[in-house]
Amino acid sequence: MTRARSKRARTHKRNLFAELTEGMSALAQARQGRRTLRTHAVDFKPAPELTPGELVRVRQRLKVSRGLFAAYLRTNVRTLENWEQGRAKPNAQAVLLISLVKRFPDTVERLAAIR
Repeated sequence: MTRARSKRARTHKRNLFAELTEGMSALAQARQGRRTLRTHAVDFKPAPELTPGELVRVRQRLKVSRGLFAAYLRTNVRTLENWEQGRAKPNAQAVLLISLVKRFPDTVERLAAIR
């Protein structure tokens, strides 16, 4: 039984030296201008603008209270109130989430289903 266990353990060992050598080689080639690693160029677009009036209209179109809408967005009611009254601005992530809700109203139901 000891032989079988040790044989199985040997077959699953990683060759760290080979992995490090391969990684260093790829890094050297990347520095020379060769692309061996997968790279992606990502253009980050600025978050869409959201006025307090638009936020109120989104909530009213959904026919939900401030408290319920704040719960769906996982934010404090006071925070939502400040956004709606223009005293504060939602961060980029909140604006994107609200934009999704505005464009796809069923997003609210999906958010409610997440626990």
